[in-house]
Amino acid sequence: MQFAVIFAVLGGAGCAGGARPEDRPADAAAWSTRQRVEVLNRLRNEVNVAYGFRDGAPRVNLGPCGRFARDFRERWNARFADKVTIAFVMAADGSQCHHVLVRLPDGTYYDGGNGVVTARALMTLYQNSRVDEMTVFDPALLDKRSYGLKRSYPECPNYSDALTARLIDSHLAMLPRDAGARRD
Repeated sequence: MQFAVIFAVLGGAGCAGGARPEDRPADAAAWSTRQRVEVLNRLRNEVNVAYGFRDGAPRVNLGPCGRFARDFRERWNARFADKVTIAFVMAADGSQCHHVLVRLPDGTYYDGGNGVVTARALMTLYQNSRVDEMTVFDPALLDKRSYGLKRSYPECPNYSDALTARLIDSHLAMLPRDAGARRD
C-alpha cells in the first residue's frame, strides 16, 4: 500500500528511465537534481524486484529499512561532499519508530522501497508521526530504533547486505560527483 500511495502522491514523477536530451532542463542544477531522482528511483525499482512486496508494501521497508539506510548513508557519504543523514519516522509521542530512511542534502527523503519522497509525501504515509533527524551518526541509536540491526526479517526473508551494497554502489556510480549537492 505504501508504494501505491507514494506513486499516487508523486504522480509517478521521477520513475522513468533516463530523460532524452530535449527533455533536460536548461538549468544544469535542475538537470542534476532530476538525474539524481531518476537514478535513485531506478535503485528503488531494483531493490523492489530483489525483495518484493507484501500486500503492496515494499518488503525492504518491513524490517531491514535501518540496515538499508545505514548502508546507503555510508556509501553516499563516502562519494559525495554533501552528506545524507539518517532519519526516523517516529510516533507523534516518540514511543516507537515506524520507519528508518535517509534525508538527502536537498531536504527530500529516500528509502529503498518508496524512492525519493518529499516531507509532505512522507507524512501522508505516516500520519500522526514526526521525523527525527540523526545529525550526528549514532550507531547505538540506529540499532535501538531499528529494533536490532542484526535480527532476522520474517517479512523480508531474502534480505542481503551484500546484494544491497552492490545495488547501491552500482547506482551511485551513475551519478556525477556534484549530484549530491544542496540546491537551496
